[in-house]
Amino acid sequence: MLDIGGSAADAAIATMLCEGVMLPHSLGVGGGFVATIYSRETEFSEVLIARETAPAAATRDMFVGTEITGALSCAVPAEIYGYSELHDKYGRLPWKTLFQPTIDLCRRGILVSRYLSGVLQREEERIRSEPSMAEIFINPKTDEVYKEGEVMYRHTLAETLEIIADEGAKAIYGGGRVGRKLVEDIQAMGGIVTEEDLQNYHVRWEVPLHSHFNGGYKLLTSTLPTSGAVLTFMLNVMEPLYTSNTDKYWQRLVETFKHAYGHRTNLGDIHYEPDVQEVYENLIDPAFAAQIRKLILDDRTFEDMSYYGANFANEEDHGTAHISVLAPNGDAISVTSTINSHLGAKVRSRQTGFILNDEMDDFSTPGKINTYGIPASPANYIKPGKRPMSSTCPSIVLDTHGNVKLIVGGAGGSKITTSVAQTILRYFVLNEPIEKAVNSGRLHHQLAPMHIDMEPNVPRHTVAYLRAIGHDIRFLEDDKAYSAQTAIGIMGTEPHPVCDRRRVGSAVIVEPDGLD
Repeated sequence: MLDIGGSAADAAIATMLCEGVMLPHSLGVGGGFVATIYSRETEFSEVLIARETAPAAATRDMFVGTEITGALSCAVPAEIYGYSELHDKYGRLPWKTLFQPTIDLCRRGILVSRYLSGVLQREEERIRSEPSMAEIFINPKTDEVYKEGEVMYRHTLAETLEIIADEGAKAIYGGGRVGRKLVEDIQAMGGIVTEEDLQNYHVRWEVPLHSHFNGGYKLLTSTLPTSGAVLTFMLNVMEPLYTSNTDKYWQRLVETFKHAYGHRTNLGDIHYEPDVQEVYENLIDPAFAAQIRKLILDDRTFEDMSYYGANFANEEDHGTAHISVLAPNGDAISVTSTINSHLGAKVRSRQTGFILNDEMDDFSTPGKINTYGIPASPANYIKPGKRPMSSTCPSIVLDTHGNVKLIVGGAGGSKITTSVAQTILRYFVLNEPIEKAVNSGRLHHQLAPMHIDMEPNVPRHTVAYLRAIGHDIRFLEDDKAYSAQTAIGIMGTEPHPVCDRRRVGSAVIVEPDGLD
């Protein structure tokens, strides 16, 4: 899209549409997204919150004693509405142009990737038990889920996208036929989303969180109910803690993560939970970071969750994708899109082709003890119209002259925030090339469970040091256990796009004279 005169927004929308069919387990038109946007010419930035909301009929107790899956777990889809708002404000190409490549892909065939094939194999039992999913993910030639290298088709979705391309978002959100069919299917499968929910949906445009680190670099990141404040807190705490002793540096980072996730348990949608304001303001305040810094020790760690400011546990998302776009004029968009769990609600609208999100699972449920024995977070209870907490934090880093130096974000549930923090610290503080910053071994601690998740390629001496202090360390060999970053690093004037080795992602750069 950039090479035919499109804007960064055009490229982001077209890429999300395409990835929604290439990575249908992670994102799609049945989900929602959050974008951090920067205009180089005006140095103006803003955040677009196009995240799903709880339906009007939702109640905080609706999942007590029940599994959060199927159509009932579907929140109000937001993706297409968000695309429309983004295009109206920042688009340059005709709306229809953005849809055509994906429509063609659905009809001509989608090559199944190794990553998608793995997800389909893991979810095969659920897919076979749900006819709406089986008809697109079971290969009729083999009677098995599609394998890597095979070609699948999405003809119904292509027809729906054509209608949206012709009629705009009102086909869903303005009483149009797509919205009507979508609601019919959701309700027939036991969901509670109504046409009124679709017609009452709105996005939020907000001022990004701003913070400075490492000699004047400026971080732009997303607001609540995402985890931009948690990322800001991590960078604020780590700002003066650099040491050439790498073992101590990683101990300090792990303790920072524990404090960050402790305070994260007190966050929620600030428009519905005004009591989170104090915690939110603390997390973005360098003075509060300085107080927390005094609690971080190089030679010990603690098991008491209250030491780290924890209240209760929050839920996490899993199936997500991130897209970074840098336009020739210096504009940038960092956008994270999701349907929440892998394959979302595990059901599909057969009339529209939409795979439904299970975003209601991102809320907390009263009285529900999670896997780790921790009660749910009151700040994240379900309320009609409310958006659940998210670990996403699409971010852009600028230099002192307003030039974009990094566009970054990730997929991977609760590990997104710690992974983005490590990429930023490696790139700007440890001065690693962007490829190494993204692909080096990572560690993660989210307080509950009380252990470090660690990739095998973290140095052995660091592992030994952290164990000697008292950390419980778990090695997770499967790449799916970790967040995958998509980044564009710009040192000097040369942009370097990187897609994480852990998963499939998209980093888009176009030179002024053509596609790179």
